[in-house]
Amino acid sequence: MPVVCALMILSCLLSAVVTAETIAIRAVVSESNTPPYAIFNAEQMVEAGISKDILDELATALDKPIQYLNLPRSRVEPWLIEGKADIACFLNPDWVSEPAALDWSEALFTTQQLLVRRPESAPISAIQHLAGKRVGTTRGFTYPELEQVFALGDVIRDDAHSLQSNLARLKQGRLDVVMTVDLSFHYYLETTGEKDFVADPLWSEPPAVYCAISKTQPVLGLQIREGLTKLIQNGFIKRRLAVYMGNTAPD
Repeated sequence: MPVVCALMILSCLLSAVVTAETIAIRAVVSESNTPPYAIFNAEQMVEAGISKDILDELATALDKPIQYLNLPRSRVEPWLIEGKADIACFLNPDWVSEPAALDWSEALFTTQQLLVRRPESAPISAIQHLAGKRVGTTRGFTYPELEQVFALGDVIRDDAHSLQSNLARLKQGRLDVVMTVDLSFHYYLETTGEKDFVADPLWSEPPAVYCAISKTQPVLGLQIREGLTKLIQNGFIKRRLAVYMGNTAPD
């Protein structure tokens, strides 16, 4: 009987190890992540972009399969907290309602926020320059620097699903300004040849972006954090970022 029990325990332990090694990383990559953060095909499946580059490389390094989840921005945080997803990148603790409920990677890189306008409009270099203006924003996103003026109604927040939609409305005169970030705007200009916009940098310090990691699977969470740290340290993320900014050839 002791031998049988020992064999059963060993079998359970081996099964647990195999399960831990083969469990898929459930990664949220939302359509609200504008190109080149995420590029989706006609079937609404992520097929390219810096998010896929990073997460595919992470999964390869950890020798795990990866499952991509396309969720609205409003569901990202709850799914991570509830353990329905394991990781979502390009977030910042200041942009979520419960940052302590999540684990966080090291900073992946910083991103300059931009205020895009039509060339004939006046430059925007301070928050008072936005008074009374209608600002195109992305549905579900948080803008800490502008939340107070949005709440007071001094500046009008006008959500859309995508940067492309916001820029189309800006060109039509339906918006005064569009909020975006340098990587997305640069990629848009490079891929469309558009020349009818001017971008002013937001007056605040460029924020860092991180990956938010679910706390519900501590072992997997630790593996993910350590794997991301290696990708930061070995320069993989910096090289991929440079590719999308047009600074170097793909490796």
